[in-house]
Amino acid sequence: MFATLHAIVIVPIWNRMAGGLVFGAIAGAGAGWAFAACFPAAVRTLTARGVATGAGFGALLWLAVSPVTAADALLRATGLAPRYELLAVAVAVVLAVAGGATLGWLLTRRFRAALAGAVAGLLLTIAMAGPVPVGRSARARNIFLAVLPAAILGGTALALFAPAIFARINRGRATGTPDPAAGGTSSRSRDL
Repeated sequence: MFATLHAIVIVPIWNRMAGGLVFGAIAGAGAGWAFAACFPAAVRTLTARGVATGAGFGALLWLAVSPVTAADALLRATGLAPRYELLAVAVAVVLAVAGGATLGWLLTRRFRAALAGAVAGLLLTIAMAGPVPVGRSARARNIFLAVLPAAILGGTALALFAPAIFARINRGRATGTPDPAAGGTSSRSRDL
């Protein structure tokens, strides 16, 4: 979806899309971990409410990393970003991690969700190729805004596919597949 919006708003990127898909998949895995940590019931069972929760989570994750772009715009407007590039990168990383962690913490008040949110925020920012230079042009601003519907669609996809993945993982554990968390195999496999 993002590549299509990029082609409409700025220029087609079809020939460079393979690398973006890899980063998108990695960011999706991080977002999936954060979604599972924040909404475990939505991961276990497919429901309309869970799908709506996934869409909302995608929007919230986009909102959580929006300060990265806002800070970059401020640093560019003051002339600091071009002169102190490492400072701009450090600010982007800190804000991405802090935004994701804050989202996970506010949704659950649990450290695991805050950690997963921090990872998801950082990976989403990397998948976006860092802060979008929204101050440069209306097209840059529009592509930044185009990430929102892509994030909502991604959150919806997480909610749609997560229950099937969860069931497959648990089915593997129930049939005697080694469970690394338990340090061995399930009791059912020992009885066989």
